[in-house]
This record gives sequence, C-alpha cells and structure tokens, in this order.
Amino acid sequence: MKKALIPLLLLFLSVPAANSQEPISKSHPLTLTGYGFYDFHYATGDNGGGVLVLDWQASPSFKLGIGAEYASSNRIAARLTGQATLLTTPIGQRLTLENSYLWRHFPSLNLQEFTGALQVGWHARHLNLHLGLCNRYIAELIQRSNGGQGTVFEPMNVMFAIEGWWYNQLVPRQWNIGLRWSNYNDFVIERVANWFFSAKALYQLPEYTHLYAEIGIHPVGSLNLTASYDGWFLHLGAIRTF
Repeated sequence: MKKALIPLLLLFLSVPAANSQEPISKSHPLTLTGYGFYDFHYATGDNGGGVLVLDWQASPSFKLGIGAEYASSNRIAARLTGQATLLTTPIGQRLTLENSYLWRHFPSLNLQEFTGALQVGWHARHLNLHLGLCNRYIAELIQRSNGGQGTVFEPMNVMFAIEGWWYNQLVPRQWNIGLRWSNYNDFVIERVANWFFSAKALYQLPEYTHLYAEIGIHPVGSLNLTASYDGWFLHLGAIRTF
C-alpha cells in the first residue's frame, strides 16, 4: 500500500465525471453532487444506493474533493481526490493532473480494497480525455486452502475515459448531453479490458443547480481477457454550486 500512496500523496483526482463540465469559478468555490444509482448485473442481481461528493475550489488552479458511497449489496466506499490545473488556454481549455485515493469495504466478504490513482486530463470544448495509472491493494482476502488471511497487490492498472459533449462545455448552457467510454466511474475502477459505455445529460436550474442523469451498460470483459458479466446502470441526481 505504501508503494501506491507515497508517490501520489503530495499531488492530490476523478473529480466526479458529472462535474467536469463546470467552468472554474472564483465566486462559487463549493460544489455538492448527490445522486442515487441502480445497477443490474445478470450474474449478481440488482443493487441500489447513493453517492455524495463535496468539491472545494481552493484556488483557481486546485480543487479538493471528498466523497462517500453506500450500496445495498452491503458495500461502502470513500474517496479523497484532488485536481491541479497545469495549463489553461486563452479560450478556457485545461490540462490537469488528477490524483485520487479510493477505499471500499465489503463486510459480508471480510474484504477491504485500497486504490491510489494518478491521471492526466484534457478538458476541451466538446471533449474530455483522461489517461492514468492506478495501484490496488486488497486486504483480508481468504485465499488459502487452510482458511488463512492474505493480501493481494495489483500494480499498474491503466485507467482511461473519453467523453464527448454536444455543446461547448466552456460556455454556460441550460442543457447538454454527452457520451462516455471508460473503465471506471466515481467509486468503481475496473481493469482496462472491462468497459463502461454511457449517455449523460445535464439540465441547469436557477441558483447554480444542475440536474444530472447517466444511463449505461457494462458489458462482458472485452477481447476475452476477463471473466465478467453483462449489466446496466442508472444514475439520477443534482449538482449544486455555492
């Protein structure tokens, strides 16, 4: 675990994907994102829950976030994230360095999971691109025939996300729709051959509030590289900037 955390600790991501459309604003430094979710997997059944994320724009070039998730499958998760803007173009495009630490706990399996991730992101008019690496450390996993406890360390999993949006993200709009292809979302990081495909929508209400929706599929691991499952998911919620 130390190998995963020490190189990343000072850089402080994955601001929630839904928030990446918001332009940086000095006068509104706090953003609260909340949504309920529903997942259905053909192998494991259905699963619902909720997510809350609070982001603080500490400066025009640095954002810090904390978040928590509860799932009805008896899973809880927490995340600490940060995003530093390395470059801003005259029209508002941004190059970012994102760092995140994710903890997930599965009480019924006596299993905990720790993940540290580092990504580079490019936020343009109609496109967001993210590419990075993460290390995963799984603790208290029963893996030996005598019932003894053990650990698993998974180094250097690739993370990627490609988002395309109908309207220019750098100009405020009442609504926008987009498509996303990735191997992770706010609280789940899959191996690089396990993909999410989704459609997203934002609708702006008065007082710096957006309604947020995302619906997508999670198909079987691609290229026969993983043993996975088919499924789909739905996220519904709101984003409020203070």
